Amino acid sequence: MENYKRTIRHRIGLFTGLILLTAVLGVYSSIAMGNPENTGISDGALSGFQMGLIVGLGVLALTQLFKLSMAVKDERKLKLAYNRENDERMKAIRAKAGMPMLLITSVLMIIAAIIAGYFNIVVFYTLTAAAVVQLLLGVSVKLYHMKTM
Repeated sequence: MENYKRTIRHRIGLFTGLILLTAVLGVYSSIAMGNPENTGISDGALSGFQMGLIVGLGVLALTQLFKLSMAVKDERKLKLAYNRENDERMKAIRAKAGMPMLLITSVLMIIAAIIAGYFNIVVFYTLTAAAVVQLLLGVSVKLYHMKTM
């Protein structure tokens, strides 16, 4: 169980880094939205969408951070999380759906899209669309296998 606690602490560090990244991007985005002539962004809707993605990533990372922090403090929650993560049926379903690598690459694509959106709108749209399609395909495969397995 100590190895799993170490893994959870590592994840807490990664989520903390993601929260810091979204905070920095959020501050930059709010400054850029206030002064659109200094950036490559000409569309207010694009700026709002970027800010929504930034806030969404931050909120997701924050909720996961709280959930993991509570699990580390409570032994019963830690055992439940360990059992949920090591369930053989769910491991097989996640493997068939390409998780967690699919999720990681999609989040990285969204972060890259947010950053690229300050320079090129077409790249922003392309990366965002690719990440959304990739996530939708992964979820559909996961749901299919959850019903058939």
